Amino acid sequence: MTKFGVLGPLTVESRGEYLRLRGDRQRSLLAMLLFKANQRVPVPQLVDALWTDLPPKSYASNLHTYVSRLRERLDGARIDHAQDGYRLQIEPGDLDLLVFRAEAEAGRHAAQAGEHARAAKHFRRALAQWRGQPLTDLHLPQLVSEASLLEAERLLVHEECVDTELAGGRHAELVGELRAILVEHPLQEHTAAQLMTALHRCGRQAEALEVYRRTRTALIEEVGVEPGAELRRAHAAVLGGEDPAPRAAARLPWPLCQLPPPLTDFSGRAAELTALTNATPVTVISGEPGAGKTALAVQVAHRMSVAFPDGQLFIPLNGTAAPRDIGAVLTDLLRALGVSGPMVPEDPYARAAAYRGMLTGRRVLVVLDDAADAAQTRPLLPGTPGCAVLVTSRRKLTGLEGARRLQLGPLSDRDAQQLLGRIAGAERVRDQAPAAERIAAACGNLPLALRIAGTRLAIRPNLGLAALAGRLEDKVRRLDELTTSDLQVRGSIALSYQALSPRAQVALRAISRCRNAGQPAWAVTALINHPAADGLIEELVESSLLQPIGVDRTGEPRFRLHDMVRLYAAELGATMDSGADRIASVRGLVDAAIGLADAAARKLSPGELAPAELPPQPLPAGLVARLTANPEAWFAAERANLMTAIGSVCALGWHSEAALLVDRLAVYLRLHEHHADLRACHDILASHAQATRAS
Repeated sequence: MTKFGVLGPLTVESRGEYLRLRGDRQRSLLAMLLFKANQRVPVPQLVDALWTDLPPKSYASNLHTYVSRLRERLDGARIDHAQDGYRLQIEPGDLDLLVFRAEAEAGRHAAQAGEHARAAKHFRRALAQWRGQPLTDLHLPQLVSEASLLEAERLLVHEECVDTELAGGRHAELVGELRAILVEHPLQEHTAAQLMTALHRCGRQAEALEVYRRTRTALIEEVGVEPGAELRRAHAAVLGGEDPAPRAAARLPWPLCQLPPPLTDFSGRAAELTALTNATPVTVISGEPGAGKTALAVQVAHRMSVAFPDGQLFIPLNGTAAPRDIGAVLTDLLRALGVSGPMVPEDPYARAAAYRGMLTGRRVLVVLDDAADAAQTRPLLPGTPGCAVLVTSRRKLTGLEGARRLQLGPLSDRDAQQLLGRIAGAERVRDQAPAAERIAAACGNLPLALRIAGTRLAIRPNLGLAALAGRLEDKVRRLDELTTSDLQVRGSIALSYQALSPRAQVALRAISRCRNAGQPAWAVTALINHPAADGLIEELVESSLLQPIGVDRTGEPRFRLHDMVRLYAAELGATMDSGADRIASVRGLVDAAIGLADAAARKLSPGELAPAELPPQPLPAGLVARLTANPEAWFAAERANLMTAIGSVCALGWHSEAALLVDRLAVYLRLHEHHADLRACHDILASHAQATRAS
């Protein structure tokens, strides 16, 4: 049986004899695998550790050779290849690091049960595993932060050990040990309080007060702060002749639940709830403003609490408005998990390692709410199996590796009615069902908008649903109506809009000028009218303001803007964009549509259309050829949009352009005998022509 040590110089003991591994790279490889015992260590991390400079081109085969030699040297060691990485399988009693953590955990359980003597034995066994600084004989920058974390862990375990021994009456034996630690770590306030307690119980009050004086001086001179509450209480107790009474033996923070309460009126999302309760270790819930991402995540987290008995952490990241500093977030987390202030590492990377270390071997669900981007999320991901993470974000977080993604859209009609009923009263909504349907439609089934509308009805029991529906159907005042207390649809969308780049903001305002429910990519590109249109579309999709809704029969992606986003963007465009800019973007879309309809109609029925002077086509010739390669498919995909466009173009006074569109769409409509649509198109032209003559 082989035993390993990393809490000091690297050691390997087999059958009672110490083995000396040859070569720094072989020893570095073993150290990396031991520090992550029973966990997969990715190949890139191993390569960085073995070759501090540029690795050779043959690094993969070289690494495989080192692993093979290590297997041969360590008879019986299991080094598995797993998912582009390697894992060293270690029994709990065969590595000092695992023994240290197991004994410390056992000590905490005993202390929690009030068994101070047994707790102290476990803590002393844990501390006995240490032979010095971790891996002092190796230079591995990749493990520096984790080594500092281990040192912080050791100091914490020593504090817990002393607490239990003081509770058991061993104060005289501890004085010398505590003095030595305080010399090495003069800013450790809890250690100072422990030493003051031990000295006071030995009848050495003057020495106890001197400990306080020296520690206070060190804190003021080196950090610029006064002692904390615990040390001040110990000082006051000694002055008053009372026992300083150290803190209770270390209390396990588990189980810990930080979740907000679930919404009592939560409605719908049955499919999403099912999908998320069977989710992968990391799941991202993204969606447009007001889609109810946080409410869903909290609901799921409460349902999954049984599967994660050690706890559920809820971490607000405030990514939309003012992203929180990740170092401050980690500090708050460590304190919530029982790490006292002085024990929190200064380096953010060490804090992240400490956080992951405290989750090791536990089943904890972590909810990261309102993440700004993948970079803000990565340091908060647990490093071992058994934990799961739910992330909510307005962005899709495409850079977060290995995550499963759920895009949250509006509610179904049925669920929207149910939510409205739970807030405003089910009987009231049922009795005025037609008006309730109008309210839900005006809200676009968006949970935030429905919640605001329902709240307004709830606080005004005499307000008829039809009256509110009428107000909401007025697009000019709809966003003004959808506000109550601290809830605002306009304000919610504004946060996402303000996070866009200036060019993407212009693009969103341009897209809002087309009222079609589903817009093809070519139409969005024409509206944006910018060489970087593809990149701007990606930014809008990533921010969940522009939603992909599939691909049509021509292979063209299609997108939609939620009505609330469209209203907000159009509202801004009316004041921020000049009339010439607004006309130019619409003109580009109309010209593109006429050119595509002409190309498709001439392929569909050669010779039927007479030659005509058309506006310049703004789209590339290759794109036009691809879109109209199957003219039937193109007309089928765009038929409804073209009919809507004819009325909009007439309303702008562009009658000749409208007539060009009708003539080309008519080729398809006649071929498929869509006579009602054809008649409707000609009626639109006739009515607008008549209105123009009358004016």
